[in-house]
Amino acid sequence: AGIVSLTSPADVCRLASVSPNFKSVCDSNVVWASFLPLDCRQMASRSFSSLKELYFSLCDEPVLISDGKMSFSLDRHSRKKCIMLSARALSISWGDNPDHWSWYRMPSSRFAEVAELFHVWLFEIRGTISSCMLSPGTLYAAYLVFNYTEIFDGFDFQSVEVGVGFAGDEASKCEHSIYLSIQNNTFGRQLAQPFRLQPRPRLRRLRSQRTFTYFLHLSRVALAGLAPTPAPADPALAPARRALAELAPVEGNRNYPKERRDGWLEIELGEFLTKDGEDGEVEMSVMETKGAHWKGGLVVEGIEIRPKDGKEKCLYAGVV
Repeated sequence: AGIVSLTSPADVCRLASVSPNFKSVCDSNVVWASFLPLDCRQMASRSFSSLKELYFSLCDEPVLISDGKMSFSLDRHSRKKCIMLSARALSISWGDNPDHWSWYRMPSSRFAEVAELFHVWLFEIRGTISSCMLSPGTLYAAYLVFNYTEIFDGFDFQSVEVGVGFAGDEASKCEHSIYLSIQNNTFGRQLAQPFRLQPRPRLRRLRSQRTFTYFLHLSRVALAGLAPTPAPADPALAPARRALAELAPVEGNRNYPKERRDGWLEIELGEFLTKDGEDGEVEMSVMETKGAHWKGGLVVEGIEIRPKDGKEKCLYAGVV
């Protein structure tokens, strides 16, 4: 068991198919304990018959922590920790003002609430996480996880400033511009027909003097030879999905959103390196305060922090 534990989970699963004797060793808690972070082993309870079951459960089904404001999971490829901050765990400008933001449950989200932007002039989202919650000696990237509503306005051809880095360490900070709208990444292509999108009843009351007509220029990122796994149908995401179906795949670009397996969109905010034996506060920001116009129609699920070379390899391809 000691030798087997020096391999990887994939190798152990292959060895288990060789013979019943190998399977007994490969399924032992001694082996799978070596693949679990120390602070994860205490999660084993009556709900899991073995540490192997716990390991794959953490890879496939994120566990809610911090009163449901964060989720925890393991990256199947690297065995590193992944943390996602919900919208409630973020600092959102005007987020407590019902005239600008709405909070509600969306079936496709792992969290109890998501935040929907009605309209703001100054758009700013910030989040922090202690690096001790993550795996040491690991290159991580932070991703804003979001989607569009029936009304999406103010982000077309308008860059958004993002940044990631350790608090108090300017040298570690990674700052650049991104685009939350994929309209900028369609190389001049447009949908054959414009969408006349109707706002939700509440939005109609709030914006009775405004009518929005949009061309949704969205693209699906596909890896060569691999098709995305369909996500469960969610009526709220229908406008984005209809537009996605109209466009051929476009080469991925880190400055533009990509579609995830769970049906949401994500865009990379930046990366940072956790160091052995060192703890620090990682700060993440998303802001647009220069464009002199209203912005709205964005649904924020949260910010996910995961190993740079882990889930990213399979997230868009439906590979387990």
